[in-house]
Amino acid sequence: MAAMGVLLGWELDLCKVLFSLARCEKSTHDTEKDSSYLTQSHRHQTDRENNPSTSFKIFNKYAPAIATLCTNNNSPESLSTFINNTSVHKCHEIINKQTSINLHHRVLNYLPSDSKHNIEEILDGKMGQGLMDLPRSDNDNRQSNRLFRFNLLRCLRMNIWETTEKLKCPLCNQNFDTKGDHLFQCNKLSKRIKTKMHDKWRDMWYKQMQTLIPYINLTDTTIEKEAKGLIRTIKNSKVRPFDTHFNLPLVSEDGHYRSRLSKIGFDMVTCNSDTCPSPSRGSDAKSNNIIASLISAEKSKFQRGRGSNTSRTDSSSQITLTGEQITGELLKNKMQLLPFAISPLGLFGPTINHFLYGTLPNSSYKTLHNIDQSKFPHASNMARQAFSKTPSNILERADSIWKSKKHNYHFGGSYRSPDPSTYYTQVFGRRVCLANGSAGLAAIHALYESNDGPISASSLDDNQITHLLLNTDGRTASQRSSSQSTTESSQPSSTFFVHTNSTT
Repeated sequence: MAAMGVLLGWELDLCKVLFSLARCEKSTHDTEKDSSYLTQSHRHQTDRENNPSTSFKIFNKYAPAIATLCTNNNSPESLSTFINNTSVHKCHEIINKQTSINLHHRVLNYLPSDSKHNIEEILDGKMGQGLMDLPRSDNDNRQSNRLFRFNLLRCLRMNIWETTEKLKCPLCNQNFDTKGDHLFQCNKLSKRIKTKMHDKWRDMWYKQMQTLIPYINLTDTTIEKEAKGLIRTIKNSKVRPFDTHFNLPLVSEDGHYRSRLSKIGFDMVTCNSDTCPSPSRGSDAKSNNIIASLISAEKSKFQRGRGSNTSRTDSSSQITLTGEQITGELLKNKMQLLPFAISPLGLFGPTINHFLYGTLPNSSYKTLHNIDQSKFPHASNMARQAFSKTPSNILERADSIWKSKKHNYHFGGSYRSPDPSTYYTQVFGRRVCLANGSAGLAAIHALYESNDGPISASSLDDNQITHLLLNTDGRTASQRSSSQSTTESSQPSSTFFVHTNSTT
């Protein structure tokens, strides 16, 4: 990851060098008094090509290719257009985007087959920020040794189980990967870990909303959590359609955001990486892309499960409403649902990304969730409104407010978090480490508590892979002799993760 950042910074610095030299040449060109434009252009080109300066050698080497990219013109005149008529900022944006695309393809070529489908969450970077960027002077940013090591292995996509054999989960009898993705995919394990993981994300977002949302003047009331009574057709209803929500002001003092909505609510949902496809999908089934998994998780929230096929009876009023009817009541009262989807490595879904960062999905938002409008008209409208009628890019707005005022301190209390967008992204990264990481450790603990961990897929009757077996004395069965102990693998043994620290 660091190498990618260095490469990106190097290419952008090269762009600056090229522009500096181009400006020098343009300035010299403009001051010349030669009568013939063609003559002076040819002379300047000759001078540049023959100039022994290292800077001009760099210019001559890279300028034609970058000029073609920035001007979208492969003709000989592209270099002249690049020098004389192209803006610096435009070229920076073009080169930045192209470098990102190139790096994405390069990394994809080097990734193992069990990581290609979730390259977006591997490159997302929130977990890395949670591990490295937040100051350790704050106790909230500290992680236990087990948790830090587990998160580090997950972040770097290193094997937690060192084996070349295929593994199976003893709880669900599904394929088990060596990098720990199945810990979040297993139906048996998810019953033990997902509720706690969900609640930790809900509590974090509720806490951060109390400072972020009023800061950008999106509300003038308190933030609410798990509020009841929002479905007005059911008096004293216990239905809680949002994990957290805030009320938008009737008359906003800040004209930046204008919305006719009365409330914006969030519903946290986690998804898995689908590294080990279910055998029911066929022996040749491929893993779903992580973006598709996030969109599917969002869709389930918009449709409230299976939408009109799912009914729920309120215990206090004994009134039965389907999920689609509840969504319709929210729309009727101008309440907007935003699913807050999170992947195991911390990649956010497109809906919450649009709200926080202003990022638009690759495909049209109108067809993004593929909701059947004939069966689920309210869910379909709710999903569209999440992009068309809801405030977006709120972190950039927070940055603008912060930079408009003079401060003698950093927003996050550290030089690593100078502005709101950087700070809140780091807070999200910390929650990935603490919530998702703790859930992963809890899953490992449950896996070894009664089953000695994953088993060999070659024979379900065999003992567990030797280097994962635990003896009664707490040592691994694959422990080497004393003469070989100094050459043990740098990978952690399974016992390192079994006894989890629940305080995290």
